[in-house]
Amino acid sequence: MAVQTKINGNTKPVFAIDTLGGSGSNPTGTPVMFSGPKLDFFGIDLGADPAGQMDSGEAIEAVITCVTQLATTHFYQVDASASANNMSIAVYPTAAWTAGTLQAAIRALGTVATYDLSGAVVTNNGFKLA
Repeated sequence: MAVQTKINGNTKPVFAIDTLGGSGSNPTGTPVMFSGPKLDFFGIDLGADPAGQMDSGEAIEAVITCVTQLATTHFYQVDASASANNMSIAVYPTAAWTAGTLQAAIRALGTVATYDLSGAVVTNNGFKLA
């Protein structure tokens, strides 16, 4: 079997994915991101059930477009109910939005396709798996 000696670089991107900067073990509660950039996670309470607002030109698209003014949407989920945080969104770069600035921007959209966004509540709830 052929062997090639490594003459530069390090193993951090391959073997140290569960450490901070490759310098130690990962503390409890610190998320590990296997793919992609560090993300900010927001929960958005849109109020009423947003299930009927998923088409082009409707409220969910308006919220995502609003977010992309300052950040890139990595992924999102919409809960078809009127429960708290019925939309979750992960964005990068981190610190592009705070919960307060994103809430103000979404509320400023007002009514989109008969859906009132003026009472939306945004929290920076971190990443949670159900």
